[in-house]
Amino acid sequence: MYTEVSACLGCALPATGSRLTVATISDIVDAVDAFMATQKRIVGYDSPPQWAPGFSPHEKVTRYPLEVEGEQRGAQLMVVGFPGERELKFRVGILFPAMICRLDYTDETHPNSLGDALTGAVPYSVTGPHYHSWPLNRRFFKGVTVLPKLHCATPYGESGRSFDAVLRWFCGDTNIESLPSHHRIALPAMELLV
Repeated sequence: MYTEVSACLGCALPATGSRLTVATISDIVDAVDAFMATQKRIVGYDSPPQWAPGFSPHEKVTRYPLEVEGEQRGAQLMVVGFPGERELKFRVGILFPAMICRLDYTDETHPNSLGDALTGAVPYSVTGPHYHSWPLNRRFFKGVTVLPKLHCATPYGESGRSFDAVLRWFCGDTNIESLPSHHRIALPAMELLV
């Protein structure tokens, strides 16, 4: 299923007879599940990041293609850095083609879905580093014409507190091949504020 839907996420599945079959939301969610379960490799980890402006003037963003089963099909690892911050602050997530999971290593407070909080699946809110995993958020996926919403997060409670340690943990949790010690994925240089 992953190979069928990922090639044209939200487009048509291969023809059955003389008709094309349109991928359903369930088909696409199944494809994301299969993608997340499949081993992935970061392409270009041995090159320095190429930073671009982010979503706000305080952010810089870079993307690395993800290779799956020997092919690049558009999935990417996205890293967002905050070079003006004095404290360590960043985001790392997977685009497929939109964000399907993200770890926010920030001091922000994030409210969770009330329904999930009432069941005890997640706390009512998280403050500080937190993780929007795909399994927690897959039910919010509404198809390719609506960007996925990452409504639920859990606190990031792992011991790693450096960018490299958190990146390695994220890669392990999302089935991204372990990075070699000489990888060059790093945050943008800190900009001094005067």
